Amino acid sequence: MIPQSCLLIESRKFPVLPGEDQEITNEHMYGKALCQYLQSKLPLVGINVPTYCNEDWGWWLEVERGDFKMGLCIYSDPGVTGNPEKYALLPSIHKTRKWSWAKFRKVDVSKNVLDLIDIVEQVLRSDKGIPVVTRHDDYPF
Repeated sequence: MIPQSCLLIESRKFPVLPGEDQEITNEHMYGKALCQYLQSKLPLVGINVPTYCNEDWGWWLEVERGDFKMGLCIYSDPGVTGNPEKYALLPSIHKTRKWSWAKFRKVDVSKNVLDLIDIVEQVLRSDKGIPVVTRHDDYPF
């Protein structure tokens, strides 16, 4: 993982939504409310969010800033029963260098990833309904 690219939040703001249990692939992999929240907030700070969807491991939130695109992987606390109060947000890009067909070489994308995570962190920290936002080097659960 790219160091300090993972976020952990604690909040009661993102409960399980009606019908979400029928959408998820694996039991207790919630996060739709958090996806909807970020889809409404991130465009206000220059990050486009074209789509989100459920995956077997959690939720995928597509994010774009300029010509840089990645997924934000959202996981609820795996041990929770009922409404989750903890969520992990990880970038889909784990390595600092990624192959670029346009440049026909590996390029360092860590700055792009960390810039996006910085903005997401600022959005989350600015919300008083999200009392805990911490950075981590890897999956925090």
